[in-house]
Amino acid sequence: PAKTPAKYKGPLEREWVEIISKIGGMGYAYSKSDAFSHSNPKNRERLKQAIYSSLLAYTKCVPIEGHDVLIDGKPIGANTGDGFSLLSEYKLASHQVATHQWTITDPLIVPCVQIIPELLNDIKSGDNTAKELHQALIRYFQLSFSIVSKRRVIDDPKERWSEIQNLNYSSGAWADANLGHRSRTLFALPIIWADYNRPITYVQYWYSDFYKNKPTEDFSFSPGWSPNGVLADINYWLTKYNIPSHKYAQSGFHPDGTISHHTGHGTDAAMVAYGFEWLTNGIYGSTMFKNTDFSVGPENSQFILDRLLNVYPKLFYKGGMDFILSGRSYLSDMNDFVTKHYLKSVPALINSKGDGVVLENEDKLLEIASQIKKGSYETSCTEAFWIAEFLVHRKVVDNKTFYSSLKLKSERTVGIEDFSDVRKSWHGGSGILQLKVRGDEYSEQTIINNDWHMLPGLTEEWRTDPLPAEGGSQASLPGNNKVAGVLSDGENGMAIYHHLPKEKYSSASALKSYYFVGNKVLALGSDIARIRKGQQQLIATCIDQSSFTSPLTYSTAKGVKTIETGRSVDLTIAIDKPFWAHIGEKGYVIFPQSKRNIRIQTGDKINTTDRTISNNKPNFILALEHGVKPENSDRNNYSYVMIPNVTSKQMPQIMAELECEIKFNQTSDSIHTAYFAKDKTYQLAFFKAGSAEVNNVNISSETAAMVMIKENEKGWRLSVGNPAPNNNQTELVFTTTMPLTEGVYPYNVGGIYPRKGETVTITKQGDSCKIVVQLPDYRDEVAYSYQTELYNGTPIVVDIMR
Repeated sequence: PAKTPAKYKGPLEREWVEIISKIGGMGYAYSKSDAFSHSNPKNRERLKQAIYSSLLAYTKCVPIEGHDVLIDGKPIGANTGDGFSLLSEYKLASHQVATHQWTITDPLIVPCVQIIPELLNDIKSGDNTAKELHQALIRYFQLSFSIVSKRRVIDDPKERWSEIQNLNYSSGAWADANLGHRSRTLFALPIIWADYNRPITYVQYWYSDFYKNKPTEDFSFSPGWSPNGVLADINYWLTKYNIPSHKYAQSGFHPDGTISHHTGHGTDAAMVAYGFEWLTNGIYGSTMFKNTDFSVGPENSQFILDRLLNVYPKLFYKGGMDFILSGRSYLSDMNDFVTKHYLKSVPALINSKGDGVVLENEDKLLEIASQIKKGSYETSCTEAFWIAEFLVHRKVVDNKTFYSSLKLKSERTVGIEDFSDVRKSWHGGSGILQLKVRGDEYSEQTIINNDWHMLPGLTEEWRTDPLPAEGGSQASLPGNNKVAGVLSDGENGMAIYHHLPKEKYSSASALKSYYFVGNKVLALGSDIARIRKGQQQLIATCIDQSSFTSPLTYSTAKGVKTIETGRSVDLTIAIDKPFWAHIGEKGYVIFPQSKRNIRIQTGDKINTTDRTISNNKPNFILALEHGVKPENSDRNNYSYVMIPNVTSKQMPQIMAELECEIKFNQTSDSIHTAYFAKDKTYQLAFFKAGSAEVNNVNISSETAAMVMIKENEKGWRLSVGNPAPNNNQTELVFTTTMPLTEGVYPYNVGGIYPRKGETVTITKQGDSCKIVVQLPDYRDEVAYSYQTELYNGTPIVVDIMR
């Protein structure tokens, strides 16, 4: 018998799961074992009868109809399915099993599907047991569509599928990634029903007459559908693998290309679990129905292809997926996800389309899949996934590659889910900045050894106690900050982040900004402060924590020193001048603005968070200390640059060049600035309204904003973004002394499907220019398919000629 998962706490559901696991094993033997094959008819018949009797005995014990369970002498509910779904309201079963119905249907799929041919023959021959069992299975599988009472409410915006009656913003019931889980049972029902005219469910509230034409005529729990016949019903659900989101904290596929599933606290980025299943599981149902009257339209296949082609590969590097966007799968093998799950989905999608159907860019997808399989895939891009508050900056230069990424969170978004017994990913959205060259720097084999209190890019108290274990998968919560945004012009990028934790475990706050230009990644921080007592450990900024598979070299006043792999050290190095460190192909340059301590830990000096999974191949940590109370010192800021594809011998020269090339400032309490001389690129992060001078150019903003201006021979590329999106905000307004050309410049909003946006208007005002950027806002809901809340923070890019 299979081991019952620990999450099934109640004795009733534990028994259910144990029993169906055994029946499932019998079905597997009926399908696969030589001992029960057609060549052993007696054994096969014995096992079939055992499955019959087991299924009958079990299904009779599971309540389905409301009158199957009496509470104080009255039926527990009035509808089909209430006997099961309402048990949790009386603590007779858990909410988990009541809302994750596939856990007690999936194990029965194999035995049910395997016996159906024989069952139908037995029914034809008058076998009463077979007839009884078939009716029992139809009755039992009604629980698949049973819904707990709170989720049946159609006018509660706080419920799982939002305010279902508002058809402009909600896609109805089951509009989340759990459809991927449900699909396994859904695809089996036509076989189990063995009657294509039978509707997929008899649960009353799925029918269009249940809500009595309110709020609209023929309104239904899943708008546009009322069960009628199992094939048509399956066909309907196969069109629900492309649900758009319309606002934050809503499950769906976002305009920026990311996917959200669990949104109880805020928008997540579930690009592996469970978003990838939601995107791709429908492929297999579509394959069953292709070239029939129930085939799914090509627009559904195109939707999947667009994401497999234009989103996922940007997150792949050296055969692995970025763990920070993987949802609850963050600790799994990301190379396995790419080489198995992703690559499997590509031919499956192509095979699922009907004869004669042509998908746009199908050849490009196949070529990328081929490159990934060969290990030759690479790309250059800077992509701002602005809804997920995530940015990728990667380049291929002279056959040398690198990949950098950044993940933020805010009052709108959350970081990585965590379902583990020893919580690790608590800080997984708090300004996490990665740089990869070899590709394995943050692989599963590296991060299992992490001190998860000090993730790369994080500014926080360097605590030593366990991360909070209680509170559910998103206990780390969204931030208390409004300001968090990413911006890209396609080649370069920047981000702004007010680190202000909402949960009570974290202790620090900070103003942080990031700049991605060419092969340089600049990180700035200011106003670092302790906001909670915490553990009274020092607050630090982790510059990097990754694999320690090469010697770690660093500069000192007495010369260059090296820490060989395998050594365990815990060093504190005092600096008051620029400092560099190097490992593998990555270089780090720190520019202290006062006397500062650098901390280096390697080997067993690292406080590995989960020693139950560690493989004793320790990492290294390079961090900048700010002290226990940074707000009371001159250590409440930082500035450092990361450089890929360099050697340790090059670092002194690189450090000297960076001192001349990059001009930055974060001394203001609300503005960070950077200027990259070689690239003629100006970047400003406004945490609130204010004015700053960059390379003798003055730029002011009336609100929190991101501004990036790149000079070129023809003129300027102006990029701006709203880091505190709110569709009641109608515009961004700037003033600059840069001599931009007057005019009205239309722009397109970006994302998975670029579309016409609004305008940027530039007018002369004496020696300055006024820039007014019209944002997608509440007035434009129809034009943006009721998604202006999401488009309000989109990167805006215009080219201005001299």
